Amino acid sequence: PPRARAASTWALVAALQAVESKVDAVAVRLLSLEGRTGAVEKKVSECERSEVELGAPPEGRWAALGTLVQGYGQLQRRLESMENLLKNRNFWILRFPPGAGGDAPKEWERLEAWQKQLHASVAKGGYEHLISLDYAIAKPEILSQIERGEHPCAHGEHDSPAREHPGERCLGEGLRRGLFG
Repeated sequence: PPRARAASTWALVAALQAVESKVDAVAVRLLSLEGRTGAVEKKVSECERSEVELGAPPEGRWAALGTLVQGYGQLQRRLESMENLLKNRNFWILRFPPGAGGDAPKEWERLEAWQKQLHASVAKGGYEHLISLDYAIAKPEILSQIERGEHPCAHGEHDSPAREHPGERCLGEGLRRGLFG
């Protein structure tokens, strides 16, 4: 029976190798399943997180969206208002009355301090009213000159050719620079 023992030992070794091979195959498959299970668990947790975020009260998001839409509507109305002002040329704050012509600098010099202050206050008031219509308009140069105590036509601007409204260049140029530049 030594040969029988040798044959049974070889059969046993072959059986052990077969079982070992099956165990290795099952181990590889188990590792693959564990990796896939980890990936699925990660996706499930991401989905749960997204569900929690989406399930959060939508009122906050709707309120924010409503605020954005409302702000857009206000900007649209302001733009239309500004376009109408520019189209209708209703954006002049100050003009000398017709007939004042180039005499404005002489008149300005004859004004007393309180009269100059009153004129400056009126100019500022007109500017504030215009700003209340649309605060996107830049501060006109003429108001800066008045605030500095300068005469609005202090730099020889009054020596311009005749305009539709006398003195318009003197006062209007500062306003145009404030509005467009």
